[in-house]
Amino acid sequence: MSVNFPRRPDVVTILWQRNLLTPLVPTIVEATVIGSAKPCKLNAGEPLIQAGICLLSNRFVLVSHIDLGIFGISEYVRLF
Repeated sequence: MSVNFPRRPDVVTILWQRNLLTPLVPTIVEATVIGSAKPCKLNAGEPLIQAGICLLSNRFVLVSHIDLGIFGISEYVRLF
């Protein structure tokens, strides 16, 4: 008899920052992935909005968004 365990969720945490010259365009400083973020690319220096759109379009849910002014943290989870 085989036991099917549920798949673990994918978790993405993004540390982002605002450039003082272009404060409306936060960019990724670092991204940490538990599981997979495929097909999304989470490269440092890339706009946060592009990563967010990709993650949301691929069944991730934004569970936390903390804005600390110049820096912030966004966390996404994908359940199967």
